[in-house]
Amino acid sequence: MPRFRFLILTLALMAAAPANAQAWKEYLSREDGFVITFPGDPIIEKTVWTDFNGTPRPARRYNAMRNGSSYALIVADFTDADYNLTRGSFAHATYVYRMKGEVTFDSWNAIDRVDGHQLQIMLDDGNKLFFAAHQHLGRLYILDVTTVPGSAAPIQFIQGMVFLDENGVRMRYAVNGEPIARTDDLPDILGGADLDGPIMEGQSDEFIP
Repeated sequence: MPRFRFLILTLALMAAAPANAQAWKEYLSREDGFVITFPGDPIIEKTVWTDFNGTPRPARRYNAMRNGSSYALIVADFTDADYNLTRGSFAHATYVYRMKGEVTFDSWNAIDRVDGHQLQIMLDDGNKLFFAAHQHLGRLYILDVTTVPGSAAPIQFIQGMVFLDENGVRMRYAVNGEPIARTDDLPDILGGADLDGPIMEGQSDEFIP
């Protein structure tokens, strides 16, 4: 009987493993101008984001689950908004998220020199919320990860997003704001690194040979 129970337990664990072992996948959206790595295929839903003036902005929410934790990216359209409202959109998003719980980390952040902000928040239910927001080419990007206790910090998701221009080209920016198109470290979903091609276009930067 003990051997029979052990066999049943082993088979149960083997059957459950695929459900808890979602593979991380690069996801590309040319429409919303990004590449990011999700734990599996995200579910995409239309939603709205309310801006500083109370105007609902059309948005899409990309969401995937892994071991009880939720990984979401919200992209809100500010292309018809005025300059100041668009530039301040990530600051307003940060203000909104600060109200969600006890803030334990609060800092300016940048991805490829696209300015933004990061928060870490303890929620009332014991889960932890990791937040980042950036504005790029008229879109507000909100990274929203809720992790269950014992989960690793989602650094890969929060800091690993790639911004694309209207042509689907990866964009970075020099210290003076000049756009840089680099080919030497492209994600696989964008064709992978091309070390033989042009490394960059635009203003040179001090850390690029």
